[in-house]
Amino acid sequence: MKKIFALIIGFLVISSVAGASSVVEKDAGFISVNASSTKEVAPNQVEITVNIETSDKSLQKASAENKIIADKVYSSLKSILNVDKGDYVKTQNYSANPVYVYTKENKKVFDKYVVLNNVVVRTKNTTLASKIVDTAIAQGATKVNDLQFLVADYDSACNEALSELTKRAYSQAKAIAESINSQIIGTKSISSTCNPENNQRPVYAMMGRSSMDNSAYPTPIESGKIKIYANIDAAFYVK
Repeated sequence: MKKIFALIIGFLVISSVAGASSVVEKDAGFISVNASSTKEVAPNQVEITVNIETSDKSLQKASAENKIIADKVYSSLKSILNVDKGDYVKTQNYSANPVYVYTKENKKVFDKYVVLNNVVVRTKNTTLASKIVDTAIAQGATKVNDLQFLVADYDSACNEALSELTKRAYSQAKAIAESINSQIIGTKSISSTCNPENNQRPVYAMMGRSSMDNSAYPTPIESGKIKIYANIDAAFYVK
């Protein structure tokens, strides 16, 4: 008997909740609002990729020369990085490929081997960007392939921006509701997006200075600010 009674009570509770929900869905109108913002954040990391490229008709010679240059690049860069605090330099990709050319008779013939070592450098000291580039080039790196200023934790910046936007969206909806003698009684839906801007990479400016005396003319690099774009779409039930 107690079991049957408990089941009846449980059914009544579920029916009551379902009924309340259907009332909101069916009878309540809703207000939709949108809020967006752009926030500037100072980067706290920089990642630079440099290429070490060597070539020779002998694969062994091309590889040996590449290793000599890479060792110098690694050693010099590690001396200016703080590896104890997470800075690092490492090989991202290594390749050794034959290169062929075509003769006047349109015959494919072997020309040389090209060995390419992509070295990635990352540091939390963004002021070292210029020194890293100049040091790598001075030690034999042939190209600065990529440079990115980064924010280590985008989530914190996004969470802060989205929290502010959610409050703004609710405030806007409340003001609209009050203007028509209504009040907010619940949240219908909330969707959000938060993304950093595409990072600018000043590679070409650096390449233009790579053949100069780097000690006399340090490569000018400015980190600037990274923009974070956040958006909230919200809908609130009103009566």
